[in-house]
Amino acid sequence: MQTTFRKAVANKASSIVTRVYAPSINFNVACERTSLRRRPVACKFRIVFLLLVVFVSLTNAYAQSPAQRGWFWQNPLPQGNQIYALGFAQDKEHGWAVGADGVLLKTENGGFVWQNQYSSVRTTLYGIYVKSTKSALAVGARGVILATENGGKKWVERKSGVLDHLYSLTFSPADKNRGWAVGSYGRILCTVDGGLTWQPQTSGTQSHFFSISFGDATNGAVAGANNTLLVTHDGGASWTRAVEEGPLPLTSVAFLSATRAVAVGYGGRMLRTEDGGATWHAVNIFTNADLLSVCFTDDHRGWATGDGGLVLMTADGGKSWIPVNVRTNPRLVTIYFKDQFTGWSAGSDGLVIRTDDGGFQWRRLTDGGRDDLSDIYFFDGSIGWAVGARGKIMYTVSGGKSWTSVQSGTKSRLNAVMFVNDRDGWAVGGSGTILRSQNGGMTWEKAASGTPVDLFGVHFVSPTLGWVVGASGVVLKSSDGGASWMPQVSGTQAWLESVRFTSDQHGAIVGSGGTILRTDDGGVSWRSINANLKEWLYSVAFADEQRGFAVGASGIILRTDDGGDTWKDLESGVSVNLFSVDVAGRDDALVTGDQGRVLRTLDGGVKWDIQPTITSVPLFAVAYRGGDNAWVAGRGGAILRRVGDVPTVKIPKPSRPPTLRRPPNLKGTQQNPLVIDDGDIPRAVPLGKKQG
Repeated sequence: MQTTFRKAVANKASSIVTRVYAPSINFNVACERTSLRRRPVACKFRIVFLLLVVFVSLTNAYAQSPAQRGWFWQNPLPQGNQIYALGFAQDKEHGWAVGADGVLLKTENGGFVWQNQYSSVRTTLYGIYVKSTKSALAVGARGVILATENGGKKWVERKSGVLDHLYSLTFSPADKNRGWAVGSYGRILCTVDGGLTWQPQTSGTQSHFFSISFGDATNGAVAGANNTLLVTHDGGASWTRAVEEGPLPLTSVAFLSATRAVAVGYGGRMLRTEDGGATWHAVNIFTNADLLSVCFTDDHRGWATGDGGLVLMTADGGKSWIPVNVRTNPRLVTIYFKDQFTGWSAGSDGLVIRTDDGGFQWRRLTDGGRDDLSDIYFFDGSIGWAVGARGKIMYTVSGGKSWTSVQSGTKSRLNAVMFVNDRDGWAVGGSGTILRSQNGGMTWEKAASGTPVDLFGVHFVSPTLGWVVGASGVVLKSSDGGASWMPQVSGTQAWLESVRFTSDQHGAIVGSGGTILRTDDGGVSWRSINANLKEWLYSVAFADEQRGFAVGASGIILRTDDGGDTWKDLESGVSVNLFSVDVAGRDDALVTGDQGRVLRTLDGGVKWDIQPTITSVPLFAVAYRGGDNAWVAGRGGAILRRVGDVPTVKIPKPSRPPTLRRPPNLKGTQQNPLVIDDGDIPRAVPLGKKQG
């Protein structure tokens, strides 16, 4: 209970105001870690509030590739931002996926390989409609409509004439010139020229619309907030409400034919019509899970997805449904099938999955782990480690170009990791967990901490001497490389987040309520430093024995020039929570925080520059060794490296249309333990050219 509460106040305000979730896809605003490196707490808010606060994260629209914005994704791959929609051409090979922070991905082999594409705007895209292998349209925030006629080599912005957020679009099954787009505050747009121009239609409501579908050129339906379900029988010239208003939203609607349709929504709500929408009847699917997307390929076969990895399948037009659970229980916000066997689904953390057996088995089309990462540490420009949820430990010897998961021996969340050389390292986490490695992180062994409380920070000054800090003022010291630990008296019950020593005698700790502790005798005694603030401090780092920085809630950045005895409040220029700081020199520091914020100073903190990144997920950790040797990590397994010496790799296309098969049954060696089953969804592997 205390762990859950400890950061609720500090994180709640800034997190809610800036996280962007398409209402048609995710009505849960994830309050960024009430416990920063612990499990996030989901908070539900009214849909209208989500739409109003979306502005902050969407107004920074400009045409830049990730390289131009300074960062490349290293995990997950090809990227880790949320995907809101995907679609494929008739050949089932050419398709697009769109999502948060300008995500625009293209595949030409059924999703096994994705390439980033870029448009003249960088804004969240919520809907995609694929007409052919060369032609597609996408819609997004603030009325953005994009179109391509050359396979995505160039995306052109079409004038929508509105600033409402557009969440969904569709075209008539029989006429690809006639289409519709819907969005916030009852907005409906119509095109009769294939998307070149758009005109408004009158919906008669201010409810937010999340999905639109047409059975033919005249019969259509719209689903939205407050149980909104509108139908039209004249191509949108007039719309009528089909069901009573209610507290929960309907998130998606799909036509099976000109007269039959199914709508889904929160709380396991499913409605079905067989008369073009004149009457709708509830379908009992025996679950209260939130449903987020529904699609059909014909009059009989359909699928729906939602929270907790839920996939529902029907073969009788939606009268009855069979549930299937996708491993790791991801939030699946969109689903798309091209025939009765081949389908794709996508959602949070950039996850894209595929099925070739009608939805019974699903496999990943994306690479890398998706567990939240609490900390990242690099010994040099090549060797690094990252730790996080469910005992996740990953290491790299290539500067992050590739990451390997290793067995940690624990399921507790790991909150911090540190190495003193390329062999000796330690990780700490929940329930008093302390792990140590003596072979560069290839294998880990548990050490007895003697405490049940969560541990948040670790620092060693040599292979034998180090300290660990945690909840309830816990401070532990080891003089034998972490094999055994002795408690020290901190004099506080505060949550202690981060510890750094500049020598075997001099160190500092920061934590909750503006707590700063200082020692000059190796921790035999700790004294409290009054910095005249109450904000939670999350991280501290030192460039030398005198110069150090600390960061915390509400944009707090502090600097010390006397080893931590006194601290000066610096002007960061931001008000979001700042979670981590690392230094490459006395005046060169990098800070990460909420909303994907990265700040850098080159003058000791006199001025902080906001570095544009390619994500708005919370970044909980930074490893900075100067120049391009900079990595950030956070929510959903996100790892990004600053652009510089990270080369792009062209992946060859398979010589034939791929289908799913099981990955090879490889075995690791003791020196290089290859983890085949890390608990995630199995990886989809394209079938290569047949031999002979």
